[in-house]
Amino acid sequence: MKQEAIKKEILQAIRSIPKAYLKDSVVKETIRCVLYGFLRERGYQPVPALRKPSFPEGPVDIAGLVNDDTIAVAFCANPTVELKNIKSLQRLDSEKKFVISFSPNQEKVKMSTFFLKPGIEHVYIYER
Repeated sequence: MKQEAIKKEILQAIRSIPKAYLKDSVVKETIRCVLYGFLRERGYQPVPALRKPSFPEGPVDIAGLVNDDTIAVAFCANPTVELKNIKSLQRLDSEKKFVISFSPNQEKVKMSTFFLKPGIEHVYIYER
């Protein structure tokens, strides 16, 4: 699963939303919707808000399963990289893990990448 393919589909969807409606919550839900289709097209079963019941951390935004028990890929998205998302991703047994950030404040995003851990890829979605 390539970052550029993910980024391209998300940017295409975000560009179609009128600027007056581009709030963080709209962008986050748009990303989740795009990822749902992205995962289905690639043969995964998308599961929004996936969370292991025995873990205190919150859910990931969406995960792609290859069968009922195997998580192939998981995603979290927020304006910046958040520690809670990193912890949620770390708790899942998944081949690929992505955190997507989309804040126009590039400096703030850059500072928040401090939370990234090995095995979690960062995709920054923003264009001027």
